[in-house]
Amino acid sequence: MKEKSLLYNLFMKYLGEDGEEEEAKQETPLSDHGGYDKQKHMHDGGEAIPQETDEELSEQPDIPQKTEPEPLIETVEDWNEAELQKQRELDARSRGAEEPDSEEMPAEPEEEIVPSRDASLELAITDDKMKATMMVWEPEGDGADITEEALYKALQEKHITYGIDEEKIRDIAENKRYRQLFVIASGKPAKDGTSGKIKDFFPRQVQLKYATKQNGGIDFKNMNLIHNVKEGDVVCQITRPTDPEDGMNIYGQPVRGRQGAMPAIPQGKNITYNEDGTQLVAACEGNLTFRSGRFHVEKVFEVAGNVDNSIGNINFSGSVFIQGDVFEGYEVRAKGNITVMGMVEGAALIAGGDIQLQKGMRGMHCGVLEAGGDITAKFLEDCTIHAGSNIQAEYIINSQVACENNLTLVGRRGAFIGGSCSVYNEMNVKAVGAASHITTSVTLGATPQLIAEAEKAAREIREVSEQMEENRKNTAWLTEKQNRGSLTPVQQQRLSALNLEASVNKLKQRQLQSKAAQLAKQIREVGRTRLQADEVYPGTIICIGDSRLVVMDKEDSVSYYYLDGEIRKGMR
Repeated sequence: MKEKSLLYNLFMKYLGEDGEEEEAKQETPLSDHGGYDKQKHMHDGGEAIPQETDEELSEQPDIPQKTEPEPLIETVEDWNEAELQKQRELDARSRGAEEPDSEEMPAEPEEEIVPSRDASLELAITDDKMKATMMVWEPEGDGADITEEALYKALQEKHITYGIDEEKIRDIAENKRYRQLFVIASGKPAKDGTSGKIKDFFPRQVQLKYATKQNGGIDFKNMNLIHNVKEGDVVCQITRPTDPEDGMNIYGQPVRGRQGAMPAIPQGKNITYNEDGTQLVAACEGNLTFRSGRFHVEKVFEVAGNVDNSIGNINFSGSVFIQGDVFEGYEVRAKGNITVMGMVEGAALIAGGDIQLQKGMRGMHCGVLEAGGDITAKFLEDCTIHAGSNIQAEYIINSQVACENNLTLVGRRGAFIGGSCSVYNEMNVKAVGAASHITTSVTLGATPQLIAEAEKAAREIREVSEQMEENRKNTAWLTEKQNRGSLTPVQQQRLSALNLEASVNKLKQRQLQSKAAQLAKQIREVGRTRLQADEVYPGTIICIGDSRLVVMDKEDSVSYYYLDGEIRKGMR
């Protein structure tokens, strides 16, 4: 026998007697006739192979008496294959299998014996513990089918107690749903609360929106920079966050939902909540602004520079404070006060409160000052002025002035020169008119509004009287036709309407006459109204009540007042 390889010797170290037996088998010689020894083969459990006759042996070529040695096992794979072959031979011997005679009949297939195994299942649970899936494998051999008890037991072993699909379990057990994947338990997911929201009704950033003129052009003076709000106006709507709804996983453990986030509430100065806390509302009138993440209502709108094309016209529900000048052609409106630290040139200032001009106004024959309260300025030139209360300045030149209380001109000049003024109460100045005899008109005791109301009442009385006279003529003509019996149905309706209209016109006429009488009495009863001046120049026209006086000569330190239906002069 040849020398064994090193690898083979290593294997033989662990084979023991089996290895020696194998080696002995490899060294078993053939029979004298070159075949296997029949008795030896039968002893090993194999089937006897028929021996060949002498004639068959003589016909075969000479066969060497010594066979070549079997190949050595050189690799682990070879050794594994040999072991498997050996195991197969042992299994065949244990079953009493006999090797078939290939010459007599083909080998019959051996019947495979299948071991018995009950139906089994696999259960998988998601990482979030919210779902369990199951697959059932069919039984083998005489194994038992799946049952509901087995399914519930598997769930119980996994501690699954919530969301079990009992109908699905029943279906799997009754209909033998093998090799199918089912969701056998499902948890109840939690519902997170929704976050709150803020709905703005005003922009947070200033947006220029130029107005459009009637001819279709763009009005660059109206840029709508101010957002006027009234007390109680809704600034924004608040939607509160909702509470979450907790869920449950398949282990019966609660799953917490997340609380909705509350947005930042943009409540600033002069901003408050409504009664139910769902809205932010303005606490006062003013300009709504947004800065530092909050809404504010400013009672005063401040202009750091001039009112020009960079600012445009101003229309504000509060007060306006202007650091610079107001240029020609621009308009400033405010429900509160208007204060201008610079010059006003040919502009219009209209305030519900007071107007205060630190320097003055050059109206350029188009400037307008209109205040519900007082008007205070250093000077006023070539403008139209109306004050609901008092007017105070150093001088007024070539202007049309209406003052519903007192007009006072103080300072170095203190003069009212040219134009006209109407003062309801007292006019106290240093000088009226000028040495050039410029025409200057002064009316005391009646404001232009009072005179305008009296004129309007008289005009309406005339119109009603004319209408009544026209209706009287039509009524007389229709009545005459009615007496003759020739009145048509349409004319009859017209006659009835005229009679009704005549009654209404009589009532309206009486009301207007009463109003006109009261206004006339108010104009005549001037009370303490008077003009006091250090100098009154010729060309000055003074009207008090229903009397009129033209100053022909210069008067010094004089006072004019109304008494017994005429204008009288006294010492100041």
